[in-house]
Amino acid sequence: MSLPPFPEGSFVWCAFPQREHPARPGPGEHIAYTLGISGTADFTALVAYTSSQPWPEPTRPPGVFVFDQPAAAGLGQARAFVMDLRRLAAVPVTPAWFPRLGQPGGGVLGHMPKHRQRQYLDIAEQLLTRRPDLIERLGPLWPGQSRR
Repeated sequence: MSLPPFPEGSFVWCAFPQREHPARPGPGEHIAYTLGISGTADFTALVAYTSSQPWPEPTRPPGVFVFDQPAAAGLGQARAFVMDLRRLAAVPVTPAWFPRLGQPGGGVLGHMPKHRQRQYLDIAEQLLTRRPDLIERLGPLWPGQSRR
């Protein structure tokens, strides 16, 4: 049994999939938050979308979290960002999806503290079970997902 190349709770460079091609790696690198990793040799990562674009409205829907610059810096990020737990991707942990895997540090930019990892994972699980209509499921590894 091997260990995954980066731990759960990592902010990592990812070829996050686009809505137009949800089962293919996106065209560029994007920072994603790793909610979970499963597998023993061929790993699957469940990652959440992040964006450095400010949230445009004063209120946020369930699953959207804003991190100001000081909070972002504490998580290894250079800029303030938004994490959207409604936009999730289940993807293989391969260089196609994580282009910096073979580089020093493996593309990891920072980590969420353990107690907050559990908090965000719980929120994502609640959204998936109680409000599945809010979740955008991207990536090729969701059960029953078509490979477009």
